[in-house]
Amino acid sequence: MSLIMNVQDIVDELATVLGRSVVINDLRYRPIAASAQGEVIDALRAASLLQRKTPPEARALVERLQIAQARQPVHVDMSELNALDRLAIPIRDEGGPLAIMWLITGGLPPLTPAHFSAIDAAVLLTKEELSRQSPGAGGSARIAVMGRLLATDAAVSRRAFSDAVSNLWLERGDGTLVIAVRVDPDVGAIQRVAFGRYLDARRTKGIFYLGERGTTQLFVVRAPDTGPVLDDIRAEARDHSVPICAIGTARQQRHSDDLHTAVEQAVTAAETALLLPDLDGVADISELGTWLMLSSVLADTTQIALFSPAAYALCVDGDTTQRSTVETYLDVRSQVKEACDLLHIHRTTLYYRLENMPPVVKAALDDGIARSTLHLCLKLMRLWQTKGRL
Repeated sequence: MSLIMNVQDIVDELATVLGRSVVINDLRYRPIAASAQGEVIDALRAASLLQRKTPPEARALVERLQIAQARQPVHVDMSELNALDRLAIPIRDEGGPLAIMWLITGGLPPLTPAHFSAIDAAVLLTKEELSRQSPGAGGSARIAVMGRLLATDAAVSRRAFSDAVSNLWLERGDGTLVIAVRVDPDVGAIQRVAFGRYLDARRTKGIFYLGERGTTQLFVVRAPDTGPVLDDIRAEARDHSVPICAIGTARQQRHSDDLHTAVEQAVTAAETALLLPDLDGVADISELGTWLMLSSVLADTTQIALFSPAAYALCVDGDTTQRSTVETYLDVRSQVKEACDLLHIHRTTLYYRLENMPPVVKAALDDGIARSTLHLCLKLMRLWQTKGRL
């Protein structure tokens, strides 16, 4: 579970995205972190990294241009130092400058809009990490509490949740909503975490970033209604070009002293929503009782033959038309008109199909318990197929 990326992780990830080396220096011109340098490097960069400080002539140029005080990236002509041109990106928070990110631009293809988006995300994450390390950093108490909510030490996570409730950031019970956002696996680590931090930074929305599990971003918010929160998350994802695959939600239970259970439930809901197209990519754990029960059954078609010979006949020996007809018919509580509308057939056709089902299926449809078991087993087979377990 990751709430932050350290500066070296950020630099390495950004270098991969940009296809060029990245260095971040502190305000005393010493490297905080540097990526692998690749093929495009000059003597100035090599000397700076080898000596762990910027040579005096380069330092004088940086001071003359007042790069640390700049509010925007600065293109630096390095010809007077016989070096490749650079892009210098000042990193600052509310208290002032923190560091400078350096990219070699000379002799390399121009940076693209996608590159600049990644740079913006990396600057945000670096700023937050450096601010967090600074003594007396503003907002550090809130960040520290949120960072402990999912601690593996139960005592630590319980204390963090108690602190969050005391500060009115969260509340005990179903007024606290946990959201698991499964994003496209092609989205890079910097962009994923920056998306989470951007949402967290919008304090008026009250959405707190808990970190990520794989490509699933975890959030918590004090909110009675789920809809507006999900709308905010989707809008932020669109703004930052982060495709969302599925969203799962779960409410904190009043009898629980931390968020661990709610997080596990939200992640499970997101995974289930991803697998089942009927859910339209969004699910709350409270809506998934049947699917969770079915998920616990081992994938073995011989069990289906025991549970429901009718389902076995449809799924193993029958055809897709028979199966879809029966499943749809049961989905709508055996309402003929609704089934015909969904199947796009005339009621005469539906009656004909049902009349010509295998005898074991017809018998199940005429028996209450057998009919319910048939319906559940058809859903179980569909779930197994969706998960690739058959």
